[in-house]
Amino acid sequence: MSSVNTGTSGSTTSTAPAVDERTRRLVHAVLMPGFTGTSAPPWLLDALRDGLGSVCYFGHNLESPEQTAALSKRIHAAGRAVIAMDEEGGGVTRLHVRGGSPHVGAAVLGRADDLALTAAVARGIARDVRAAGIDLALAPVADVNSDPANPVIGVRSFGADPDLVGTHTAAFVTAMQAEGVAACAKHFPGHGDTKVDSHVGLPVVGVDLETLRSRDLVPFAGAVEAGVRCVMTSHIVFPALDSAMATVSPAVVALLRDGLGFDGVIVSDAISMLAVAETIGFAESAVRALAAGVDLVCLGNPGLPLTGGTPTDEEEFRTVLDAVTRAVAEGRLPVARLEEAAARVHALADWTRGARGARGGDVSEASVTSDVTDANAAAARRALRVRGQVAGSLSGAVRVVDVRRRRNVATGRLSDLVADALLERLPGSTVEAVFARTATVEGRAQQGDLTPGEAQDGTASPGIPADVVLVGTPGSDPAQDAALARQLALSPGAVVVCLGWPGTEDVLPEAVNAVFTHGESLPTARAVAALLTR
Repeated sequence: MSSVNTGTSGSTTSTAPAVDERTRRLVHAVLMPGFTGTSAPPWLLDALRDGLGSVCYFGHNLESPEQTAALSKRIHAAGRAVIAMDEEGGGVTRLHVRGGSPHVGAAVLGRADDLALTAAVARGIARDVRAAGIDLALAPVADVNSDPANPVIGVRSFGADPDLVGTHTAAFVTAMQAEGVAACAKHFPGHGDTKVDSHVGLPVVGVDLETLRSRDLVPFAGAVEAGVRCVMTSHIVFPALDSAMATVSPAVVALLRDGLGFDGVIVSDAISMLAVAETIGFAESAVRALAAGVDLVCLGNPGLPLTGGTPTDEEEFRTVLDAVTRAVAEGRLPVARLEEAAARVHALADWTRGARGARGGDVSEASVTSDVTDANAAAARRALRVRGQVAGSLSGAVRVVDVRRRRNVATGRLSDLVADALLERLPGSTVEAVFARTATVEGRAQQGDLTPGEAQDGTASPGIPADVVLVGTPGSDPAQDAALARQLALSPGAVVVCLGWPGTEDVLPEAVNAVFTHGESLPTARAVAALLTR
C-alpha cells in the first residue's frame, strides 16, 4: 500500500511524486470514494477542499432522513462534489436498507409493463434521493437479463426482452432527471448474460458483436437518447470487443462515445470488486480506467472489517490517489485526459446543483405519497404470477420455511419482508431459515458468495413440514434447489413464493402452488400477503 500512518490523528502521508496544484486537483476530481461512519471524516473534508469530484454513500453511512440530509449539506458546503448512491428500488436500496424499499424494483415494473407506472416509481425514488441531498442515483439497471440464472442482475433488470428493457430504461431516466436527480444507466455494455457475479470473479461474455448490438446495447441506446447524465461500465470481458475488461477498455469506451453518441460522465463500477482487485489490482485499475476514457472512478464500499488487515477508508483513498498521481508524473496518464474527465464531472456537478436549486431540496411527505405509493402498490399486484389455488389459501398460524442461501452482493442481504408481512397478517405463525445467514455488506463479496457449482449443501436441514416456502432464483444455487426439493417432498401442497428471477412460465414445475413476485420490496411483500390471506 502506498500510504503510511503518521500518528494518532489518523492522517496519512502521500508517497506519490509531487505534482503542481492544478494537476493535484484534477486527480481529485476524477475519484469517487466511499467512507465509513455517519459523518464526514477529516480526510474526506480535506479531499473535498482539494477538488474531490464525487462521494458515494452506502447503507452504513445513513441513519435517518434528517442525519442523511445534514451529512449531504456538510459535504456540499465543503466542495463541488457530486453525491452518489445506489438506489434502484426493490432489493438494492441504501436509504431504506433497514426497513425495506417502499419502491418496487425493475423486474416488477417490466412485468407490469406500464410506462406510466415506471415513470411514477422513478419520480418517487428521485424525490427520496433529492430530499436526502443526493445528486446522482446509480440507477437504472439497463442490463437485459438474458441468463435466467444470473447471480447479480436478475430482478434488478426490467426483463429479458431488449425492446422492453429499452423503453422502461428511457422512461425511468426521463422521469428521474425531471425531478432534478441525475440517472446512471448500468452496467455497460451489459451484465445480463453472465453466470459469474463481478463482485466475486471475472465474467466473460462470449457473444458476437451483432448479438451485443441487437440485444445488450439497445437499452443503453435508449438511455442515451433520453439524455441520461451518466453511464456505468462493467467489469466484464467481451472478447468480441477487447481482451481487457470493459472498465479498462478503450474499445468499449469508444463504442459508448462514438457508437452511441454519449458525451456525459462515464463512471466505473466499484474497483474494489474482485473481478478487478484480483486481476488488475485495486489501484492500477483506476489508472487504466482513466486512461481508457472513464471519467469518474468509483472506489467502492471501503474499509469494512470483513477480514484481518482490511485498510481504512482513508488508506484506500490515498492508495488510489497516489497511484493516479504517480501515473501522471510518469507520463502514463496524460494531463489532457484528466482535464477532459474533470470537465465532464464538473459539468455534472453544475447540472445537479442547478436542477436542485430549480426544484428545491426538500420534498414533502404528501408529494411523495400522493402518486407514488399507489403506483408502487399497483405495479406490485400486477407483477404477481400465480400457479395453482393460492388466493386466500392461508389462515391461522402457518409455518414459513426460507430455503434461500445466496445473497445478491449488490443488495447486501437477504430480505425478510415477505415473511414479516405474513407474520403480521397471521399471528402465531413461525419462520425458519434452512441456511445460516452470513454477515451482509453491500458491494463486498465474502466467503459465502460462491459462484454456481461451488455451493455446498451440507449445512441444510433435513426439512420440516411447511405451508409456505420462500425461494430465490431457481437454478442459481444447487444447495437452495436441493433444499426446496426436500421441502416439497415433505409438503407437496405448500405455496412456493419465488422472490428471485422467475425465468420461463414453466419454471419450478414441481411446485403445484406458486407465486412469482419478480423481486422483493415493501409493496411486493404486502401484495403477496394480501393475496395469500384474503
